[in-house]
Amino acid sequence: MAYDLMNTEKVTEFIISVSEDFIFEDTPKEEIVTMCKKAKETIEHYFATTVDDYDVI
Repeated sequence: MAYDLMNTEKVTEFIISVSEDFIFEDTPKEEIVTMCKKAKETIEHYFATTVDDYDVI
């Protein structure tokens, strides 16, 4: 029995509420991690990174 394996990358999207004046670049990493841990909803996306030696987006 043969299997075709594919490299995949998993990206998790965290749905959070922020204030109108929120600036991502000015927020410390620790605070962003805490916000993500408290997210009430997440969405997982899976992307194929290579197929048959060709890059795929």
